[in-house]
Amino acid sequence: MLQGVLRIGWVLPAFMIASLLVACQPDRADHGIGAAANTTTPRTIADALDRQAADSRKARISAVEYDLYVDVHGSTERFSGEVTIRFELTDPSSDLSIDFGGGTVPRVVVNGNPIRVDYNGFFLTLPSGTLQSGANSVIVEFEHSYDEDGTGLHRFVDPEDGLTYLYTYLWPYYANRLFPAFDQPNLKAEISLTVRAPAEWTVVSTGTGTAEASDDDSTLWRFSTTPKMSTYVFSLHAGPYKTWEDDADGVPIRLMVRQSLAKFVTVDEWFNVTKRGLEYYGRYFDIPYPFGKYDQLIVPEFTIGAMENIAAVTFAERYVQRQVSDRTERENRASVILHEMAHMWFGNLVTHDWWNGLWLNESFATQMAAMAALETTEFTDTWHGFFTDAKRRAYERDSRLTTHPIELPVNSTADFFSVFDAITYQKGSSVLKQLAHYVGEENYRRGVSTYLKEHSYGTTELEDFIAHQEQSAAIDLDVWSREWLYQPGFNTLSVSVDCGSDGLRSFTVLQTAPDEHPFLRRHQLDVALYSLDDNGELLPGDVFSLEVEGAKTTVELPGGRPCPALVNPNHNDWAYARIALDDRSVEVLGEQLSNIPEPLTRSIFLAALFDRAVAGDMPLADYIGQAMRLAKNEQNIRIQQQISSSIVATINLMQRLRPETGDALARLLPELELQAFRRAADATTGDLKRIWFNTFIGVVSTQTGVATVRALLNRTTEVPGLQISADIRWILLMILSRNGVANIDELLAVESSSDISDFGAKSALTANAAKPDQATKAKWLSELRHPETLTGLARQRAVMAGLFPSNQTALQLELLGQVLDALPELSETTDPYFMSSYAGVLLTPMCLPESGALMQKALDEHADQLNSTALRFLREAYQADRECLALRSVQQ
Repeated sequence: MLQGVLRIGWVLPAFMIASLLVACQPDRADHGIGAAANTTTPRTIADALDRQAADSRKARISAVEYDLYVDVHGSTERFSGEVTIRFELTDPSSDLSIDFGGGTVPRVVVNGNPIRVDYNGFFLTLPSGTLQSGANSVIVEFEHSYDEDGTGLHRFVDPEDGLTYLYTYLWPYYANRLFPAFDQPNLKAEISLTVRAPAEWTVVSTGTGTAEASDDDSTLWRFSTTPKMSTYVFSLHAGPYKTWEDDADGVPIRLMVRQSLAKFVTVDEWFNVTKRGLEYYGRYFDIPYPFGKYDQLIVPEFTIGAMENIAAVTFAERYVQRQVSDRTERENRASVILHEMAHMWFGNLVTHDWWNGLWLNESFATQMAAMAALETTEFTDTWHGFFTDAKRRAYERDSRLTTHPIELPVNSTADFFSVFDAITYQKGSSVLKQLAHYVGEENYRRGVSTYLKEHSYGTTELEDFIAHQEQSAAIDLDVWSREWLYQPGFNTLSVSVDCGSDGLRSFTVLQTAPDEHPFLRRHQLDVALYSLDDNGELLPGDVFSLEVEGAKTTVELPGGRPCPALVNPNHNDWAYARIALDDRSVEVLGEQLSNIPEPLTRSIFLAALFDRAVAGDMPLADYIGQAMRLAKNEQNIRIQQQISSSIVATINLMQRLRPETGDALARLLPELELQAFRRAADATTGDLKRIWFNTFIGVVSTQTGVATVRALLNRTTEVPGLQISADIRWILLMILSRNGVANIDELLAVESSSDISDFGAKSALTANAAKPDQATKAKWLSELRHPETLTGLARQRAVMAGLFPSNQTALQLELLGQVLDALPELSETTDPYFMSSYAGVLLTPMCLPESGALMQKALDEHADQLNSTALRFLREAYQADRECLALRSVQQ
């Protein structure tokens, strides 16, 4: 799966807790506490499954099969069904639980005998006296409301044409919102599915479906029985989807989307990436695609980026643009297609036993997506992009006080957000990239292939994967694993040189670690030494491969080499480590950065300059100047994108640091807006045009710039060759709104009447929330806390996205108490995905003593009222606010 990433802000989840033991329950009603479910090891009554309960259940049951019937015909509020669960049981002496969250259970039959329904709103309890050694059969009738938060079985009605679409999102513990099940990854099962749906709908699942017409305007869909699979990668999708069909070397492939969005889908591009990806993975793993057919569905209001449901992958609609896609959008789309596809083998065919294995699943898919893109797409510089995107996010997350080892225990599904982050994806994939380099690319591939072949349709632990790598490469990886997988944090590398009259005598790679995690690792890396000739021109670098260990690693050199002016201790980016620049290096880079021949090295040095700025070692305005100087002659599009995104991030940070940055912003912004707009207008390719237009709209805030935005909206000015689509028009309106233009309500009303799409409706919410008006923002905060009209996670997220732009920190501070006071209640009553957005967006740094004091007060008073993940993200927000405050003293 791919999780959406908040580039500014941090994620805060929570699980709703409520309970009652009664025979039948309405959906998500308030429940009172009842008796424990298991007579020997009581199971916590909560919307979660803890590791102890999962292990206990796994030890008792095996050979699980589900015969599932679901009726989605008729009611617009609820669906119903019946599931027959067959399994082998070794120990019938204690009760057994079946997970089912937030539904209603009219009837349960165990081994042919109806029993009293013992259901607490979270799981069913089967009394020990109804069970038997050996084969057991349980029939459960159930009902459940359609979900509005993107989990379970989500229902969406398209405002453009009134058509209804359903889809599931079942990771990590939401399959039990679709049907009663043993909802844990290591209880793989065969699943037979039958679905009754409206006659005009298509129904999609893991198996291949056939439709049988009925006489009540419905269709009965029967699906082939699945191979053994985990519940979280099962799926059920239904609706009048627009469908395209093709074939990938004998594998039937389909692409599906709601009707009103179909004209914007780049079908040929999707199919081209899909076909090439399936061929690449089949060859790399030496295992043909294992699941018969391959469907991909683009679905509305999806909670995350994408989900690897077996043979029926779901994607968020953000991978469809209502204008011509630029290079970044095309690459993101290809990457997510290839990421989810890699899971078909690694994660679905072979599944990790419990959620501590999540990191390996996601890190591997991220790594494989990069490798596949390199071989099968236009993005042949994908590892360069891996540095500017994945690694940068990993370093940021790893610098938080709440960082954690890559491999760590996960006590409960309630804690999944604690390990579902940039450590899970980006750091893990960075370390796997290093592992492949360490053991050798072909050894790595063979190890992966034999691992998948040996454990097909089963589950594994980390040790199984490492053992196959050791066997393939004939290398003991015990020390490597301890250093990289079980220690948090990252190292920083720098180089000192010993130069004399005879030139360079030696250089020493210096390795440091933060005080909180003072662990020095081994790094297999390349060091590049760059010298200047007699005319001051930069010479090509001398590259040395070496293994760095401990605080100092010295390389003795024979005389004759000139003393270097610049050193890159992580040339080619093999190591997961930041580099540190001294003042002399910064001075040289001011003159020579654009002359460095390797684009990746230019990116590494530019990133190091940015790190110095945000660490307070140089004014932020100085970084802007350096980046813009590089932009003048830079030809590499990845570096152009890096310059653009880093400038936007820096200007937004400077906005938060006013008044200390006020004079610098007054100097920078007029010229920066003008240069970005001109570069967009003059760009010779559509991709460059979009990069610099995005820079303009990312930084614009002067009166002249806002006037240009209004002119673009009114079509009285233009960027030649750039389509101002409906999507871009909404971005322009958001800019006008956050800058307080007088007639914004009128402008929003006009745009809403011309764009009645779902995207338009949610964009209007974002733009409304962005108005610099305390009463408006207070109203939305109240709605988020107690929704009356603002229902559905997607609409709530749209409001959150607009509430506190970087130029409104004063308003954010005024309302911070209201945001913080709601945390305990929301921690108890909302889904983790709501809380991830709430805290991630609304607790962005204000960089003020007052904001830090309020967060500290919340930590002091509410820590025991928040679950572990909520507490984690509040602590991170406080840390970020303190770090930002410290930057005020170094601005000019």
